[in-house]
Amino acid sequence: MLPDLPFPWFHPLLAKLRAHLASEPFPRDAAHDLGHILRVARLARELAAEEGAEVEVCVAAALLHDLVYRPKNHPESPLTARLAAELVPLWCREAPGLAAKAEAVAAAVATHSWSGGQAPGSLEAAVLQDADRLEALGAIGIARVFATGASFGAGLWHPEDPWAEGRELDDKAWSLDHFERKLLKLATGMTTAAGRRRAEARQRTMAAYLDALRSELDPAPGSQS
Repeated sequence: MLPDLPFPWFHPLLAKLRAHLASEPFPRDAAHDLGHILRVARLARELAAEEGAEVEVCVAAALLHDLVYRPKNHPESPLTARLAAELVPLWCREAPGLAAKAEAVAAAVATHSWSGGQAPGSLEAAVLQDADRLEALGAIGIARVFATGASFGAGLWHPEDPWAEGRELDDKAWSLDHFERKLLKLATGMTTAAGRRRAEARQRTMAAYLDALRSELDPAPGSQS
């Protein structure tokens, strides 16, 4: 998923991260596992290269952005970016050659989350925020939203009103509601040009999926379902 990088801290940090994930108090859902972290790191590396951001800071921040995990229905879930940012300096100080970049890495991690609602304070922070949000779009985003919902018992969609035409959206109860509540808003909120380009393509994938789902859930009269 992520090629070898010429940073002395990369492999030690990745090894420490793997051990950390294996010993956490809350089992991670499939949408927030090591695969997600590595995909965000790859996207951060690509966006940083295109935007002229410091690649080393962006990749390190991506690897550490989900350092603290809480299930999405846990009361501390909105706080995880801040909690992770508090741990980042220690992790950077213990990684060979990364100590000098600890402040920049921590600042990027602190502002990356949607629930935190903070604007990125640097180009590197913008890259991380966009990379993480790209993971919520496209084919991968579709898989992740249903994996997340399943982890806390949400249904796929409301059986009588899947599109919330006569009810309030509730993405804690129905995973499909999360598209309208959050996912379909992400593309317009991308900060970097490179992020916007990728988001627009992934948004089209998501829109095509929703069109296909609607045609299956609400077939036209006389059509074969």
